Amino acid sequence: MSLINQMLRDLESRNTSNNTPPTLQRNVQVTQPLPSKKSFLLWGLLAIIVTGGTYSAYQYIKTLTKTPPVIIADNIKKDPVPIAPYEKILAAPNAVTDPVPKIELQPSKDAILQLASVAQPAPTVLPAPTIQQKPPVQTVPAAPEIVAEPAIKKMPIASKPALIESTSAKQQADLLYHQAENNSEDFSAAYKLEQALKLDPRHLKARLLLAKTLHHQGQVDKTAEFLDQSLILFPDNLQFINTRAQLYLQQKKPSGALETLQRIDLTNSSNETYLSLLAATYQQLQSFDKAAKVYQKLVNVNPDKAENWLGLALSQEKLGNPKLTREAYQQALNKNTLKESITTYIKQRLTELR
Repeated sequence: MSLINQMLRDLESRNTSNNTPPTLQRNVQVTQPLPSKKSFLLWGLLAIIVTGGTYSAYQYIKTLTKTPPVIIADNIKKDPVPIAPYEKILAAPNAVTDPVPKIELQPSKDAILQLASVAQPAPTVLPAPTIQQKPPVQTVPAAPEIVAEPAIKKMPIASKPALIESTSAKQQADLLYHQAENNSEDFSAAYKLEQALKLDPRHLKARLLLAKTLHHQGQVDKTAEFLDQSLILFPDNLQFINTRAQLYLQQKKPSGALETLQRIDLTNSSNETYLSLLAATYQQLQSFDKAAKVYQKLVNVNPDKAENWLGLALSQEKLGNPKLTREAYQQALNKNTLKESITTYIKQRLTELR
């Protein structure tokens, strides 16, 4: 301010000097006045003031950018959120946990006001003191208590898987049986039936077909052994009983045939196969009276079969009944179904019995 007052005084003294008489002015030569040094000083002072204000504003903005915002300290004060409970990490150490949620920092109102006021020149303000951050206290989870496991009781084995396995095995056995049935003359039919019975031992049709196949192949001993095993599984099966009894008769073992047939009592039934085997068994045992009774029942069941009349004639001839013997031989001859050798024998016996 002292410089400005000095400049004003100089201007006033200049004005007083200009009030000289005109005569003096005429004699004085007009020359171009030199620029005053005071004006240069005035403009230099103004430039210094502007430069200083700009520099102070620049320093203020720089200090604001260096000081950390208060928001970070507020967010760090909170306890860290664990990623996953300790028990879950122990239970599944390799499990993928949820990612850490991102925390969006929202600036406070004071920070916004401070940033907005930077554009305006303001007196130098000391930066806000930085808050010393306390390290977060990490809580150590307590170790899980080890609880003794209760005694495991033996649970009964579920039958459902077994049913599924047996069902699939039965289906495979059925497939093998149908393959053997379609190619019963093939030698591999017996092998397929044996494999089917390994999958399903109670496959009745496969057992019957295998017994028949083995018998047709002439494997008598193997057939007999197989039938004995089948009767253990099916003791009252009539087909196994008849087949085993027939095999005993072929081997000239009537006692075994009778024991097999007596597993069931079908003497008063109309099963022709069973009655025929029983009558033939009695004949081999020379029980002609019982054989004659069974053959009489057979001719009543099926009078058109010549073999039934022939068996009755042989039994009556052994019993010494010539009349009943001739009648039975004649009925057998009239059927015209017997072999020529047997027909010749019947005619010879009819001639001798007259």
